[in-house]
Amino acid sequence: MTESKLHWWQAGMIIVLSLLLAIGLAQFILYDFSSIEMFAPLEKKLDFQVSDIYNAVEEKKQVVELSQDVIVVSVDECNREQTAELIRLIASYEPKAIGVDLSFMTKKANNDTLLDAITNTRNLVTATMVVKPDTGRYYERQHVSFFEDEYDLPHVGYANLDAAHMWNIVRTFVPYVLVGERDTLRSMALELARIAAPEQAKRVESRGKEVEIIDYTDYEIEVVDAARLQKAYVAERLRNKVVLVGDTADTKDTYRTPLHDSQAGVLIHAYALQTILSGRYIDEYPTWLNWTIAVCIGLLLIGGLLCAVEYQILNLFVRIAQFALMYVLIVCGCAIYSRTHMYADFAPSILMLGFGALSFDIVYALYCWEQKIVKSIKTHHKK
Repeated sequence: MTESKLHWWQAGMIIVLSLLLAIGLAQFILYDFSSIEMFAPLEKKLDFQVSDIYNAVEEKKQVVELSQDVIVVSVDECNREQTAELIRLIASYEPKAIGVDLSFMTKKANNDTLLDAITNTRNLVTATMVVKPDTGRYYERQHVSFFEDEYDLPHVGYANLDAAHMWNIVRTFVPYVLVGERDTLRSMALELARIAAPEQAKRVESRGKEVEIIDYTDYEIEVVDAARLQKAYVAERLRNKVVLVGDTADTKDTYRTPLHDSQAGVLIHAYALQTILSGRYIDEYPTWLNWTIAVCIGLLLIGGLLCAVEYQILNLFVRIAQFALMYVLIVCGCAIYSRTHMYADFAPSILMLGFGALSFDIVYALYCWEQKIVKSIKTHHKK
């Protein structure tokens, strides 16, 4: 049976079945496969999004500006007395806000010095952690410093990052969570923004999004070693900025980002804060639009393969166009992000291009096999 002898309803059935099979395979890869825990050792490879390519391309093509709003002070190997002195030194240069991304789990002899520096710096945000129980919508605070139960500090932000473990890539942050029925706990980035730039903080809240995408590509965050602040011309760079204090060498607090395999947690908070202060938010096209584009592309591919089934040259052309279109989609995604600061998720479209051809080959092979059986039965009856 040749393609020219296909009835219209047969051709329609082949296209529909191929399209449904391709959609099913694409959905399985995107949503089910990466969530199966037995494949956890492969998660480093599986945790990939097309938007990671957009970030990498954008970083290489543009001249990145040094942030004029946020700076990080690294306190690697500083003890509590040194940290207390550092907080006082930073405060003397009148920064807009100070965020301390450090935990002080146990009490020590020099607690008073540290507590005095923290409690007397009114624009300082301390870090806490939250945990969500298996049931219920509310989070619970998981204290990381001994003084959180003893002192009612004016500004506290939770420091959790969007990473289940070291293999996950941190792409987003949650602006705030509900702790109990009435208490809202803001992220460290948002709490710092409320002090330094209240209008920008209100904009985050007015957007009403549960998750915001971190912009890693527009600005570079300066990191200054604590020891260098003894030089006045270096410390002067803190003035009128938001200063985040943290340990950049702690391997337990490093994560993967779209641009780096190892990034200190305090730097990720800094990029989240810079996203808020700059107001350059990254939005995404709705899922239904991404899948509509994917289905249309799959339909065109399967229709082209059906038309080319009897012509090897035309079939080869469609197969080449299939891979060329994958490349075009990546280029278009990069261009859209560069011009509009929006993510176009072409992952469903790319998967549909791959699985569309495979699905058509399977369905058409089954159709040909069924036609041979029917023809064989008819021939047998004639005899």
